[in-house]
Amino acid sequence: MTAVRLSLAGLRHHPVLLAGVASAELVARLAPFFDVEVAADIETWDPEELRTRLAGKSALLDACGIAVEAQLLATLPHLKAICRIGSSAAGLDLDACTRAGIIVTNTFDAADDEAGHRNMSLTAADNLIAAFGFGRHAGHPTNMLNPELRCVLGCCL
Repeated sequence: MTAVRLSLAGLRHHPVLLAGVASAELVARLAPFFDVEVAADIETWDPEELRTRLAGKSALLDACGIAVEAQLLATLPHLKAICRIGSSAAGLDLDACTRAGIIVTNTFDAADDEAGHRNMSLTAADNLIAAFGFGRHAGHPTNMLNPELRCVLGCCL
């Protein structure tokens, strides 16, 4: 039903690359808003394959700690959000992301077990949904690492 509402409103699903193992619950949470491509083998990719797979994507949901620097961002004009699953921002060029207008979020550290990873994954999904203006926190994702981009939708201006 939600997909029908989105299409009737003239909205499209945004393509997203999910780096890491995805649970059915995580994909189901994202499905009303995003076309999710899961890349469980991303650690084996060279930089060119990463660039190719991210081309045309609107967002990266990252459970693997992928390095994202200015040189890569320059080739990804459609990228609007990077949501990390976990608290680390290692490997992210936050200044370059901010200059490019890319919202960056992370999550809290939870217990290193299945329930903890589930909670972090669902929090990252909620951050991604909010970054695109959907959901309860529309335009205001939690754990934003570059809060100067808050309200890029113009809702608070």
